[in-house]
Amino acid sequence: MKKLNLLLMVLMVFGMGQMFAQKEENFISCSVDGKEYKAEAKRLRIGGFGFDYLTLAAFQLNPDVQVWIRIFYFKDELKPGTYNIVSEEELTYDTRKKKIENDSVWVLVDYTEETKKLGYGYHDGESMTGSLTIEEVTDNSIKGTFEANLKGVYYKKRNVAAVTGSGIRGNIEQKMFTKAGAGILVNGGPHEHDNTKKLKETDSIVLTNGSFFVDWSKPEKTTDNE
Repeated sequence: MKKLNLLLMVLMVFGMGQMFAQKEENFISCSVDGKEYKAEAKRLRIGGFGFDYLTLAAFQLNPDVQVWIRIFYFKDELKPGTYNIVSEEELTYDTRKKKIENDSVWVLVDYTEETKKLGYGYHDGESMTGSLTIEEVTDNSIKGTFEANLKGVYYKKRNVAAVTGSGIRGNIEQKMFTKAGAGILVNGGPHEHDNTKKLKETDSIVLTNGSFFVDWSKPEKTTDNE
C-alpha cells in the first residue's frame, strides 16, 4: 500500500479543504454507449512555470465507474471555447516535438468500469477523439459539455494475484478513500489498476451528451453526509 500511504501524506500536506472544496451539486454526466451516467465530480489543479493541469473526475462505487476529464494548457488562464479531445500519444508527441504556443490546450477524456468485483476486471475507454466545450470558467468554477470517442481496452487480475488474493485489501481501502472524497488522488489516474494486466482485446466506447459543472469555492461536505 505504498501508493496509498504516499497519497495520504499528500493529503496531510495540502489539506483536504484546499484540494477537495466542492459543492454538492458538482457532477459529470453523459451517455456511455447509450447508458446514462452521472456522478459527483471532484477537481484537482496543479500549476507552475506557465503550465497548468486541471483534472475533473466523477466516481461511482460498487461497481466502480469513473469518467475523467484532464485539461493541459500553457496559458495564464483557461478561457471558454471548444477544444479537441486527443489521445495520450498525441499529447506526448505535441509537448515533446512541437513548438508550444501560449494558448495551447489539450483535453483527454477517459472512462473506466469495474466489470468484476474487487478489481478482478475492468473495461476502460482510452481518450482518442471528440470535442469539449468550456461554456463558463472562473477562478472557482468550470462548466461545459463534451462528446468523446474512446478506444475500449480490458484489464484482468493477474493469475498470481487472483490465486493469492493479493491486492484485495488495497482495493477495499481504495474504495473507502474514494467514498470519503479522495478518489481523485488514490486512483492516481483512469487506468491505474493494481495487480492487473492489459489484454489484447479492444473495442470502442462512445460518450455522448456529456456535461459537467464543478465549483470549488464552497467547503467540502462532511464524510458523514456522503
